[in-house]
Amino acid sequence: MTGYRGGRWSGRPNLYQIEERAGKLIGEFKGRLEEAGLEVPDIPPVPVEYLALTLTDFTVRGVKALECDGRSLSGLLDPEAGEILYEENESQTRQNFSIAHELGHYYLHYIPALEVAQQPTLFELEEEGAAEAVRFFRCDSTEMEEEQDSALKTILNDAEAQARLAKIIKFKQRADRFEWEANVFASGLLMPRELVQWLNKKHAGDVKSMALELGVSVSAINYRLNGMGLRQDEFKGVRSRKAESRKGTPGQGTFF
Repeated sequence: MTGYRGGRWSGRPNLYQIEERAGKLIGEFKGRLEEAGLEVPDIPPVPVEYLALTLTDFTVRGVKALECDGRSLSGLLDPEAGEILYEENESQTRQNFSIAHELGHYYLHYIPALEVAQQPTLFELEEEGAAEAVRFFRCDSTEMEEEQDSALKTILNDAEAQARLAKIIKFKQRADRFEWEANVFASGLLMPRELVQWLNKKHAGDVKSMALELGVSVSAINYRLNGMGLRQDEFKGVRSRKAESRKGTPGQGTFF
């Protein structure tokens, strides 16, 4: 599952490929339940927590005041503990999106990294290095931002600092890309494209009715409709990222 050839993100899945992968999970979820002789719930909404528990070996639980390295979070994928965590004090719709977002990290980033790590190599990773490698999936950029600020102070006359800053910026760009991919995955899982098109006709564009039926926030369905070209709202129907950060919204790389 790779993106278009050429460009900075050559080799990464594109938007439609990510949505396709997310959509297949619903079929896999239904199939797993049918094989076990269990009742398949009506969809929509997608029972994302039930889906995560059925298709992965991870547990899912809510945590009050969820944080990592001092930064408030809405969701956290912790491969070491085998857990998907979400902020218990947030709304049900945001919790749904948080779980779906972390599932995006699980399928798009964690599983591929695990497969690569299991391939035979000439060198073995030290345990400490392996532990550091999974921290990215915790959606935390505080340390990276602090390193960038520190490097900027000495970059003008220090070649080593320039190289260090370039590495930090490259990592930040990759982290932003992975957060975008996880958001696309969550959107495709909770709001499948064909289903959204059908609901948009059914509810005559009433976003509140659509959000209620899908189990997502009004902001999420607004953004989805704008992304699909079914609405043309300013800022795609959501607040700007700067406005959200000023309010102290917990970090997750998502508006929803």
